Amino acid sequence: MKTKNIKVLYSSRYSQSGGILRTGSGPCCTVPKIQMEGKWLEALGFSIGTPLIVEYEEGSIRIRTLTAEELAAKEQRETQAEISRRIAELEKMKRRAEKEAASLSMVAEPSDRYAAQQ
Repeated sequence: MKTKNIKVLYSSRYSQSGGILRTGSGPCCTVPKIQMEGKWLEALGFSIGTPLIVEYEEGSIRIRTLTAEELAAKEQRETQAEISRRIAELEKMKRRAEKEAASLSMVAEPSDRYAAQQ
């Protein structure tokens, strides 16, 4: 096993208010950051865009690529989430259409009036 010596760096984070990042307008804090880059990562199977899983416990971090089974399960979860989102969107559209249809007034006269005139 080969080794690389790297350092834990820091990254600055600003407060988030209401889901909006407010740069420079709130308390800033520093958090630990580990950054790795280099051709050696690609040689080990970590090419750009490869999905990873990070497993950790006290004093230890293991980074690995997803197995084919894990990747298939992840894609299935993402597909199911997208289907659920679209179903909810369709239900919302259906309720809106029903509400609009209920608010429309009838503009035609009953058909028996026409039959009586002929």
